[in-house]
Amino acid sequence: MLFPKVFVPLGIQKNLIMPKVHFRSYIHKKMILFPQRIDKDIAEDDPVRLLDALVDNLILDNVYKLYKPSGRKPYHPQMMLKVILYAYMNNIYSCRRIESLLKRDIHFIYLAGYEQPDFITINRFRNRVKKEINNIFTQVVLVLAAKGLISLDVEYIDGTKIESKANKYTFVWKRTVEKNRAKLQEQIRTLLLQVDDVIAQDNAAKTEGVEFTAALLDEISEELNKSLESAPEPKTKEEKQAVRTKKNSLKSLRRNVINSKSMTNTLRLWGRETPTARPTLMLRLCT
Repeated sequence: MLFPKVFVPLGIQKNLIMPKVHFRSYIHKKMILFPQRIDKDIAEDDPVRLLDALVDNLILDNVYKLYKPSGRKPYHPQMMLKVILYAYMNNIYSCRRIESLLKRDIHFIYLAGYEQPDFITINRFRNRVKKEINNIFTQVVLVLAAKGLISLDVEYIDGTKIESKANKYTFVWKRTVEKNRAKLQEQIRTLLLQVDDVIAQDNAAKTEGVEFTAALLDEISEELNKSLESAPEPKTKEEKQAVRTKKNSLKSLRRNVINSKSMTNTLRLWGRETPTARPTLMLRLCT
């Protein structure tokens, strides 16, 4: 039997008791008595675990020998290497961006073990072991690609796709890898040559003033010069553009060195060589 709907005046509706909704507990500032593992929320098959294990098994004697036994304790190079390699494999090259991810991305936090080096420290490490980073990155990509453990349409950079799990095409897959190995190696080399330019563009709007002495500028200029002299002859259009950019940067740096020395000599003649009078050059960090 159907009953007519009962009309309830609006004033009475407000006085009706609404059912209470029960939400899950939310206390985002709660204390944890026993700290949990950093990797608790990272899947067992996550690529970050693979990279972590790979670097743990690398012999890094060429990296360790670049450090001096005296002075302030630096961040562990193994940790720094993991962070930078993982950033590279995710198309992240800005050391400012890496600094930010070390504070909020669980994968970077896991690799760093809650260490938080700033962008200056990351950039210094990257420049110190640049050759080793590039070599290790190249070999890691080649090995993972050959083993079929990574997505080749990503790591091949040029868009080449190979079905790594198609077992019935094993021989075809192996021949394809051998055929494209040289091309992949060349593409990685081109990518690494452009890393500095990508970082410079990424940080173009974010500059930080740092006071440099003429002696320090001389040192930087000399290092840039050596880097250009030792670099292999550029072959592709992108490589040539990268070399031109570096040469222009070196010319600009040389002008700054000359201006800095000239100003310092002038102030010395005036008897005003003080910290407040010394010229301050605004250079972009992380480039």
